Amino acid sequence: MRQHKVRQEDIARVVGVSISTVSRVLSGAPGISPTTTKKVLQAAADLGTPLPHVHHTQPPAQGHGLKRALLFLNQVDINSGSGSIYHFVMTGIQKAAQRIGLPVELALQSEDGEIPDQFLDRADTGILFAGVDPSASLSKKLKNKGLATVFVNGLDPDMIHDQVAPNNFYGGRLAARHLVGMGHRRILHFGTKRRGTLRARTEGFRNGIENAGVGGIEYDYVELGNVTEIDAGTALRELLKDGQFPFSAVFCSADNVALTALQALRLRGIDVPRDVSLLGFNGLPVAELSSPLLSTLAVDWEFLGTEAIRLLALRSLEPDRPAQQTLTQVILKQRDTVLDVN
Repeated sequence: MRQHKVRQEDIARVVGVSISTVSRVLSGAPGISPTTTKKVLQAAADLGTPLPHVHHTQPPAQGHGLKRALLFLNQVDINSGSGSIYHFVMTGIQKAAQRIGLPVELALQSEDGEIPDQFLDRADTGILFAGVDPSASLSKKLKNKGLATVFVNGLDPDMIHDQVAPNNFYGGRLAARHLVGMGHRRILHFGTKRRGTLRARTEGFRNGIENAGVGGIEYDYVELGNVTEIDAGTALRELLKDGQFPFSAVFCSADNVALTALQALRLRGIDVPRDVSLLGFNGLPVAELSSPLLSTLAVDWEFLGTEAIRLLALRSLEPDRPAQQTLTQVILKQRDTVLDVN
């Protein structure tokens, strides 16, 4: 039987991704999560036409020159409600590191934020900062010592080290456009500027509001010390103390903040989404247990860990190449907490 040629549009429609994503998977381009790659290739096979062999970029299996990697975590973030993202990040790191035979050790910074010198005396040591923003002096020290270093879920403002993070600016802008597109004009944003990644979410959301091309939007921003349930609860009590809540939608820079808002509003007799719509960020598993189901901007956190190991091994092989910033896709998961009021 003669087979019909599979169009990239057909594959994209089946998987629910863009045509450009399908094209990148089929060309073997880096930066696509293993989950998405598997879905695209499976859909192509299911459609019944053989595809040419795809050469995917994988972490180099041998010759990377590293004997160990030290993983530094931010204990404040790990112990917060949004800290579960690092479980997935570490899973990605462990899986990818095992594939290339690289031991990964958890390490701690000193109280002053520095790394003990004895950790830095081995040129065969790679450094991973997961959710940690090292000081400029420490960053330069690592560069001068020639240690392969990757910021995971972090941004290097000096752009001297490799880094992998969600495209937070795009995700924030996507959140704004979604709420405006659903007809909301009185919008509140719970955010924080504590880290560069979180500042990018705030900036992206503000950019989306300012460039929505729609008049009459009333936008308010509440600065949280951190994206924790405690900080969110304190801010919400202040907003609700008069019994009024003059917003039709709230964008929260983390799912745990959105879930805190969901409970606080419900206790005041404010229905979600009939009275107020809620949109989170991160795509945490706990968001799939809320009632109603939380709409969120989801990130493939495990892929961040996988990509970090690839960048670390590549840096060891090519120490003089330009620093690389990998920004991963943020995907809107429209569930039940955002109401279309058009």
